[in-house]
Amino acid sequence: MYDELDIKEKEALDYTVKWVMDYFKPLNIKKAVVGLSGGSDSTFTAYVCSLAIGRENVLGVIMPSDSNPKEDEEDAYAVAKAIGIKTKTINISPIVKAIERQNPELKDKENRIAKANIKARVRMLLLYKEANESKSIVAGTDDRSEHEIGYYTKYGDGGVDINVPEHLYKTQLIKILKWIGKKEGMSIFTKIANKAPSPQLWKGQTAENELNMGYNEIDKVLHLINEVNVKSVDRIAEYTGIKKEKIIKLIDMMHINKHKNELPPAPPVRYFNTERYKLK
Repeated sequence: MYDELDIKEKEALDYTVKWVMDYFKPLNIKKAVVGLSGGSDSTFTAYVCSLAIGRENVLGVIMPSDSNPKEDEEDAYAVAKAIGIKTKTINISPIVKAIERQNPELKDKENRIAKANIKARVRMLLLYKEANESKSIVAGTDDRSEHEIGYYTKYGDGGVDINVPEHLYKTQLIKILKWIGKKEGMSIFTKIANKAPSPQLWKGQTAENELNMGYNEIDKVLHLINEVNVKSVDRIAEYTGIKKEKIIKLIDMMHINKHKNELPPAPPVRYFNTERYKLK
């Protein structure tokens, strides 16, 4: 069986903090806004930014909707308090409902994904509105697992200026949160690390139920493909003990969502006039 991914928590945290510090150094902008959801990725991102640029320069924007459990909102406030950053709360439900009134088909069950993506994109709009007003950078929160398989909304939570945890698999990030919680005595970090990951774009949604795989399985497959260069489904199944059908589904998802991780394609520049422009 394939051993679980291991990580040196302090080294990974220090590396990430330094990267963010180095990113901000040449900029005139010295502030960041983070969409704070009460989940593991946004908690990690807000914490890293507070260490890199100072907690007084980080704003956590909490954007609940009618599909978000109240507990997530309370956890987001608890994270902000533990870190010492300012917060602003914007309930997105009135905005989403206004869009729904103009597009009543969004109420149909078969359009659930479309409505879910609207929620993510409304949050992106609000984060950039806050960033524009405060001259800040939008710090993204998608981890490597989500990024690799495209489990995020294009121009939603994928619409950011920097993506702080993109180099860390979900299981690695959760280990770091647990380490911070223990080292710094931040019980809220430990609580969030133990929560079931979920975008909460509809009631009862959990990432692992939707993907039909746990992140401990997903990360083992991705690690074998990326770091060990194992491409055979049979070999991945042999190493991990994961069913081949699950592995095939995950690889298919990576291919289908590949466009999310690339710039939009465009025709190459070409001259259509008969003569090139000449300087006189």
